[in-house]
Amino acid sequence: MIRFALVMAALVLAAPLAYAAGYTGNEACAAADCHPKLYEAWKKSLHGKSFDLLKPNVRAKEKQAAGLKPAVDYTGDKSCMKCHVTGWQEGGYSFEKPDGKWKGVGCEACHGAAQVWNELHTNKNLQHRERKLKQAGLMEPFKGVTVCERCHRDVNSPYKDRHEDRDWTEGKWTGTYHPLPE
Repeated sequence: MIRFALVMAALVLAAPLAYAAGYTGNEACAAADCHPKLYEAWKKSLHGKSFDLLKPNVRAKEKQAAGLKPAVDYTGDKSCMKCHVTGWQEGGYSFEKPDGKWKGVGCEACHGAAQVWNELHTNKNLQHRERKLKQAGLMEPFKGVTVCERCHRDVNSPYKDRHEDRDWTEGKWTGTYHPLPE
């Protein structure tokens, strides 16, 4: 019984460290033989700049329409972080380590922490590839309930009521994150 308790305690203590190590950053996806065009498009997108949207007087009309105060700096508001940075409280962005590579809604915010699945993803000849990628944590944002809804319909989102019936794969929305791969 004591042995079991010690093993469980070790697992509980190690779990946050293992999970925190799961994020790799957008640069892992931008490698020359991977998704450099998607990465460049993302950097210019609203998702790529989503942290900066929290700064004072940025997109003032949109903030005002959403019931926010345009002159307020929301970059320190914890209720905004879940949707404006990558890996909030999961090993990515934190106020203690405000690394710029986690600012914005990055690749892993929509596709999952990549440390485990990235190596599998680069192996195009892997048997049962899709199943193995899913098991390793790669998320397909548009399967079932979309990943988009985690933020766009979140209770803290001032825009939650505006996005109920959107098809996020529709061309007019893809520019807000990146063009869909062909």
